[in-house]
Amino acid sequence: MTNVETFKEKGYCVIRSAISKELCDFVTQYALFDEMQDFNLDNQQVVGAHAKYADPAMETLLVHLHEIMEKNTGLSLFPTYSFYRVYRNGHILKPHTDRPSCEISTTMCFNHSYENQTWPIYIEGNAVELTPGDMVIYRGCDLKHWRDEFKTDNLDDWHVQGFFHYVDANGPYADYKFDKRNSVGEFNKKYVRANQVNKPYIQYL
Repeated sequence: MTNVETFKEKGYCVIRSAISKELCDFVTQYALFDEMQDFNLDNQQVVGAHAKYADPAMETLLVHLHEIMEKNTGLSLFPTYSFYRVYRNGHILKPHTDRPSCEISTTMCFNHSYENQTWPIYIEGNAVELTPGDMVIYRGCDLKHWRDEFKTDNLDDWHVQGFFHYVDANGPYADYKFDKRNSVGEFNKKYVRANQVNKPYIQYL
């Protein structure tokens, strides 16, 4: 089956080598430096992990992946927001479904430090193993997904994962476009300066 057919039947599909090794390495180092310099605690979903909403590098990837998402789902999509997380030993992603802005989502493996083992994401009980550059597209609001405890022999091991969210432009959550921000790339509309003109380098509508 094509990815569009698989997505339609199962609600998820896997894209191998969606981005290059070089881009994976760049983003991984960026995320680890960000964890080091500007640690942002995730107290909601993966307690104790470093995570960022609408990081500029990830928002750029959100736009970059838009065409791939539409091609492999057969849907017209609006981007909503990006997120990334650095997992370390002991972190758990509990079984959950997502909020409306995550109607059509993808999670991408950027890289990890461990060898000779896997750490799959489970989608409705099905283990999906991702290597650096791979992504799985899934219906985030409908399919329960999770990861078991991240556990390796080396306590300093890490795993960097990105999350990119979209909504069906013709679906019930279309009004969640940009996660109800003014634009992709904006952190939070509550913190935009009153005199700020929102004109990204490449205007994204």
